[in-house]
Amino acid sequence: MTNSYTYTTWFDKGMALQDEEKYAEALDCFQKAVKLKPDFIPAWVYQGITLEQLQRYEEAIACYNEAIKINPNVADLWYNKGATLCNLRRYQEAVQCFDKVLEIEPNNAICQTTRVLTIGALTHTVIMPKQTDTTEERPPISAEAEVEITLYKKREGQFFDQQSREIDGTPGL
Repeated sequence: MTNSYTYTTWFDKGMALQDEEKYAEALDCFQKAVKLKPDFIPAWVYQGITLEQLQRYEEAIACYNEAIKINPNVADLWYNKGATLCNLRRYQEAVQCFDKVLEIEPNNAICQTTRVLTIGALTHTVIMPKQTDTTEERPPISAEAEVEITLYKKREGQFFDQQSREIDGTPGL
């Protein structure tokens, strides 16, 4: 049965397993898809995403690099690599990836925002004041969390702006 699987069959099975949060099994399927068709970018990408879920960031970056070798003009590949580099706090390298995204897609608003926040992480260290009581000290918010919070607020703001325009009759974007 497994011998008759095509690269797309393995890929589809991997996607289903990933949806079920069975990351190790999904990874195996994506790896089998890549063995059958080494230039199949989606299998490289989802292998990388799955490795991120397993917190195997260096391996995820290697997958994105393989996909980039196949087609360096896909902005999402560079973005995924940059975001993964942020997980490793390798912000300078991440900014270089985000710069590449913006070379390919100059108007990519999410990447523009992420790039600015990543540069902020390079130049600012969050220092928590000393606690005077015995409560547990809360660690500083990570740069990745700041990026996620900003992106969430931006998405929600766009949603509410659109809803307001629809209610008051102002033309949308």
